This record gives sequence, structure tokens and C-alpha cells, in this order.
Amino acid sequence: MKYDSDFNKDLNFGKEAEALTLKTLKQKYPKAYIKKGYHKEYDIIVPELDNQTIEVKYDRQTDGPDKHTGNLFVECESRGRKSGIETTTANWYFYWYSNLNKLVRVETNSLKKLIKENNFRKVNGGDSQTSKGYLIPVKLFEEK
Repeated sequence: MKYDSDFNKDLNFGKEAEALTLKTLKQKYPKAYIKKGYHKEYDIIVPELDNQTIEVKYDRQTDGPDKHTGNLFVECESRGRKSGIETTTANWYFYWYSNLNKLVRVETNSLKKLIKENNFRKVNGGDSQTSKGYLIPVKLFEEK
């Protein structure tokens, strides 16, 4: 099945994932908040954890009603420029699996190390296939 990408639709899914992640975090860290406006380095700040930061992702090809690729797409380039894992300053990467009602997290440095130490396939993806990223088996992501 071909996946249709649409920037506005993807943005809405991303915002929904951020809101769900924040709601989950606030149960333990009530001062956590989403950084306002466009901020590519991270999405959420947690003051109770010395202002640690979180990048939130929701990969619809990994978590869909009729599909499960078994991989996460970790973006590293968009429209010919570094992005995603290459530009984040977040302490953590959180992935939201809405169908499983599950939030998976990994330290950003551990994710970068995992990418560096393995030969993950880099593929085109995102809006009109203008992004590039690594396909990482979900199982490895969850083990970090």
C-alpha cells in the first residue's frame, strides 16, 4: 500500500502526538510544556528534570490501522538540508504509537550511537518524498 504524504496532515498528526505526550508527561511532571512556535531542536521542556528536552515523533507508516512496517523513520535530511536527528538538541526522542496507546522513548545520544554503529538503510520519505531518513527496526529502538 502506498503512503500518501501531506504536509498539513502530517503536521496535525505531529501536533496531536506532542499533545498526547505532554498529557502523559504532566502526570509525573506537571510543569512540562510544549515550546511555542517553530523550534526544530526539540518540542517539549521538562523543568522538573533540569529542563531536559524531548523531540516527539509519530510515524504513520509504523503505526497505522492497516499497516505496520516494523521500522521507524528517523529523519536526517529535508529538502537537501540537515534536519531531524542531525539537528536536534533534545535529550530524548519519544515515539508515539497511537494504535497501541504506547509511548516509546530513547535517549537521543543512544539513538545517534545506534545509527552510527549500524548500517541502516537511508530512504526518501516525508512530504512528497523530499526528506531522507534511516529505517530502524522498532525492536532495536525499543531496546535502547
